[in-house]
Amino acid sequence: MYLIIGATLPAEQRTTLLGLQAHFPDKSWTPESYLFLPLCTVGNVTNPAVLEEIDHALRNVCPSAPLSYTTDGFELSHHIGRITLGVKIQAPQIDHLSVKIRAAMQRSGMLNPRAHSPLTIPLAQVTDVPPPAVSQWIQMHHPQTFSTQYVSEITLFSSWKNEETPLIIPEEEYPFGGVF
Repeated sequence: MYLIIGATLPAEQRTTLLGLQAHFPDKSWTPESYLFLPLCTVGNVTNPAVLEEIDHALRNVCPSAPLSYTTDGFELSHHIGRITLGVKIQAPQIDHLSVKIRAAMQRSGMLNPRAHSPLTIPLAQVTDVPPPAVSQWIQMHHPQTFSTQYVSEITLFSSWKNEETPLIIPEEEYPFGGVF
């Protein structure tokens, strides 16, 4: 099972981002299947003992109160031959949380967990979209703003990554403040 730790988005923001995805110009824009804020990529985990360590670590790393963030426009990123369009996030506390999660994953026995920096909510794969079309879309939607949002839990997601369906599934939620 391929694991990613992230934050589920507030309903209002998720609805707005789904609206943006619904207005991509054509099918060369591949919307992300699940909108969330990735904090740390853990990788493939099959050992039940390691899964238990990850669960314990995530229960202990949660802050005592919700963390705020604001959006800061759009960003393009390139990773393993894929170009992704995302919404940039400004949140020093959440950035710090992602580093703490990465350290907790290393202590849990994961060799190469990767904290996500800069923090970005992936919207779409735009690898096959002509650069001028992406630039025009960003310019047209750049004024899109959101009020301050809050993250009140982290979520362990699994993914059955393949070329055709990068399916993201929420597996377990870890609320802030020690409430289980």
